[in-house]
Amino acid sequence: MSKVRRKITKYEIILCVLVLAVIVAGLLLPKTGELVLLDEFCNISVIWIVCIYVVVRVIHNWKTGEKSNKTAGVIIAVFCAAVCMWFTKDFAADLASGTKTVTLTDIEVSETQAHTSIFSHHYYLMGTDSQGLRTRVEISADDYTMMSQTGNGTAVLVYYEHTGRAVSAR
Repeated sequence: MSKVRRKITKYEIILCVLVLAVIVAGLLLPKTGELVLLDEFCNISVIWIVCIYVVVRVIHNWKTGEKSNKTAGVIIAVFCAAVCMWFTKDFAADLASGTKTVTLTDIEVSETQAHTSIFSHHYYLMGTDSQGLRTRVEISADDYTMMSQTGNGTAVLVYYEHTGRAVSAR
């Protein structure tokens, strides 16, 4: 039984290079500062690129003309669109609303390992605002080190509310 080998197309190579470039850019961008939304954009871009690839492959398979392929393709395309919208909603809301500034009291900093474990750590600042709401935002490793050494009980935080990314914390 022989398998039919499918040739890798130019757009597939371009998409792979694009995904790798976006991942590298996301790794190099700071986790705190003016470019935090660009880092979020890199994360979302990977999801969009993968979903676009899946939808293009599904559309390519529609050419077989079988009704079951077309139905499955529509379901997959709708699912991919929903996934893209779900991951984009917080980013879009932050683009529309801009940053928010709050003064946090009773601040704590914490560190967690990401799903990639060895190479990736996430650092968080948590505190209580003037209305008594607990706010948790992602900060950089440098901010984590500085805040854990100073032990300050209050911080003025400029952040994006929906993505939970800090622009500055002092």
